[in-house]
Amino acid sequence: MKLVSKILAVSLGLVLGCIVFVKAAGQSINTPQERSGASRVQWMRAIEPEILRLHAAARTRDVTNVISCSPSPCIFVPTQASEGGFEVADATVVIDPTDHKHILVGSRDFNCTFPSELGFHVSRDGGSTWSVKCLDSIITHDYVFWPVGPDASVAYDSNGVAYIAGDYADSETGNNGFVGFEKSADGVHWSPPAVALHVPARGGISFTGDTWLTIDTNLQSPHLNDVYVSGVVVGGDSQQYDEVVVSHSSDGGNRWHDVVVAGVQVFPALDYYTNMAVGKDGTVYLTWMYCNTGPNACNDHRAYMLFSKSSDGGSTWSKPRLMTTATLMSTYLPNTNVSVTNYPVIGVDNSLGPHTGNLYVAFYNWTGSYVQVDIIRSSDGGATWSKPVPVAPKQTHDQFFPWLSVSPTGLIGVSWLDRRNDPANIDYQAFAAISTDGGQSFAPNIQLTTAFSDPNNSGYPGWMGNRTGNTWAASNFIAAWMDSSNGVNMQTVVGGIRLK
Repeated sequence: MKLVSKILAVSLGLVLGCIVFVKAAGQSINTPQERSGASRVQWMRAIEPEILRLHAAARTRDVTNVISCSPSPCIFVPTQASEGGFEVADATVVIDPTDHKHILVGSRDFNCTFPSELGFHVSRDGGSTWSVKCLDSIITHDYVFWPVGPDASVAYDSNGVAYIAGDYADSETGNNGFVGFEKSADGVHWSPPAVALHVPARGGISFTGDTWLTIDTNLQSPHLNDVYVSGVVVGGDSQQYDEVVVSHSSDGGNRWHDVVVAGVQVFPALDYYTNMAVGKDGTVYLTWMYCNTGPNACNDHRAYMLFSKSSDGGSTWSKPRLMTTATLMSTYLPNTNVSVTNYPVIGVDNSLGPHTGNLYVAFYNWTGSYVQVDIIRSSDGGATWSKPVPVAPKQTHDQFFPWLSVSPTGLIGVSWLDRRNDPANIDYQAFAAISTDGGQSFAPNIQLTTAFSDPNNSGYPGWMGNRTGNTWAASNFIAAWMDSSNGVNMQTVVGGIRLK
């Protein structure tokens, strides 16, 4: 607590140097049709001429703000990882465990050469320079499959091999799809794209969404370097079915095995927003959100946060268990035209500390007047869960798009977007909080940016992204988020806190 509190006394001059078919009340995808690959493909075709006209040729740029600060503790000067131009939204981030100067950020990047819209921003020098890698199309005998947004996932294995993944949809109908991936040992040369998760069509339709990628990097794990991809697979002639599926590979992605975790849901019952983390013994923990009321999903604004785990490398999964319920917003984020997703983001304490093995999940809850970020925890492998703990208990302005990760020493880091400093409750800044007592409480919140971003400056009405991200590099808490302080559109920014 002392380290984190000391940051508040450090005076720093911080400088921040679409239509996605959204109707849902507080959700980015609400009906089966809105989840469809066909909608995404149709939209991509509509914007193709403009993308080709304005596509930026440069793929590497220099920046003056390096992700560093001194003396510790201090706040990193936020650095734009994306290349500018068209909108770049979503901000999943990972650090190479073999070299913390290697940073990988996944985004939906509309600067990518058509038809790809999944861009991955790579730095090999701690954020001094960035390059962009766009996921490539996959061509089969029957279709050309395009990388479609918004779910860009990133991971490193224990040897420093980078993996990038995202959803694909066929270019003709959009009704057939899967999760594809590429990998690279140097961040420059990438393998040809290949299929990681695919479920045979039900009613002639099968496509994926709300996907996530993680790798077991725990050196003592019997499943070291196994790769896991989760997602919601939608099928049926009117996209009325879905099921949560996890695919796993134990040979670097050469062979994959799909396993259904939860039974088939029939609309209006729907699954959303998968996320995973891996314990030091190799146990894989999976979370997702579930709604079951109609005529549109989540109609009662009640979300059920579900949990399952696998102790055999993803071959079998426990029966889904309810962690908690959350109240969703019944409208867009107040004072905006933007919907906000509610990922139940899971982290596990793999340290040797007093809270080793604890599980933590971050999500948002609508209080009736504002959006609040909450954390729940489990000390018994997910059998029982605590009551929600707010990360900003004294704040009554909106907090949204939270993410969570746990440090090698057991510190819990949470970052989110926060409107407390705008009296009009429109513009936001990035904030973070650290827990040193196993998630029972959080230190005073830490402001990561001074510049304001307007969520309505999203470039595409109704959507500013689906998720932010954070991770740890030793005692450095690295966060990534969507930022529109340029006054034009969203770009991906990386910052955070140096604790030691």
